[in-house]
Amino acid sequence: MVTLNTEAWARAQQRYEAWWEGEMLDRPIVQVTAPKDPEARGDEPPADEGAHLDWHTDPGKVIPRLERQVEGTYWGGDAFPLFFPVSLNLVAIEAAYLGSPYRLISESGTAWSEPIIDDWEDPPSLAVDPDNFWWCTTQRLLALAAERSEGRYCVGIPDLQGGGQIAVMLRGTERTALDLFDHPKQVKMLVKAVNEAWLYYFESCFEIIHLFMEGYVDWLGVWSEIPAVTVECDFSALISPGMFNEFFLPALEQQIEWIERTIYHLDGPGQLVHLDTLSSLAKLDGIQWVPAKDKMSDWIPLLQQIQDAGKLLVLGCKPWEVKHLLTELKPEGVLLSTSCSSVEEAKGLVEDVERMFSHS
Repeated sequence: MVTLNTEAWARAQQRYEAWWEGEMLDRPIVQVTAPKDPEARGDEPPADEGAHLDWHTDPGKVIPRLERQVEGTYWGGDAFPLFFPVSLNLVAIEAAYLGSPYRLISESGTAWSEPIIDDWEDPPSLAVDPDNFWWCTTQRLLALAAERSEGRYCVGIPDLQGGGQIAVMLRGTERTALDLFDHPKQVKMLVKAVNEAWLYYFESCFEIIHLFMEGYVDWLGVWSEIPAVTVECDFSALISPGMFNEFFLPALEQQIEWIERTIYHLDGPGQLVHLDTLSSLAKLDGIQWVPAKDKMSDWIPLLQQIQDAGKLLVLGCKPWEVKHLLTELKPEGVLLSTSCSSVEEAKGLVEDVERMFSHS
């Protein structure tokens, strides 16, 4: 089990750094978690709207709850104690920072932002607002979590997303699709403005965290010694490669240029039409493939194609798929993440992987 400030964690950090360089230290990176007590019940979010807001924003409720989750989890292989004080259920929260009404959905535990761009002739200001409720809440939660971490866990930044994805949320999906034909100049200007704000929030979040701890971790849960981030544009599944390349690729290229290490979140078969374009981006380090409901092992040829293009792989899979994937893929460029039902199963899986590479 990896805990921070130990030889095991130092060794895991070396594996991550080797992986980022397309190399393998002693074995591939395998993140394995399991509940310490499979019968334990986690904290349930309240149904009341006001209480649900506090659930996500009150440090006195958020931090202790997440610390309990960290303590109740077995972190095996290269998994490391990690939590996100700004819940990853608060998706694409940059939209809220930029003034979008942000609605918490108590039934699902998630959130959704409402479009705010109604008239291109009178667009809202997208300047950083230091008094924005969600941005102030984010700073407060990140600071307290990092200060309390004391080498017990890592703190990750919020799900910012940025670029085209946030631009679509600020305008609305259907309207954006029409705007690609009717208002192309305005769309490009919007994406550019959102991206510039994204860089501010990305850097500001880590400035807070780095007052108390080192390293970079975003929602993907991959540790890096130097700046790293997951880039994405789920809207791309709805448009042609030509439209993607014209309107949204420039923002992704900008993020890739700004941040030393990047992984693209390739979410579902609808985005595969853009894989050749993404694979051609020299500075993009890797791809996270999310195959919807299919098993990861059903996509071996695609995963091999991505590796042949020189890209790293970040994959979530079932425990029983781990050894098969490590047999079929280049171990130097793959990171696998999985969850087991018990600590014993998790330990056994890590031991199996170590045996596979004990003579490498």
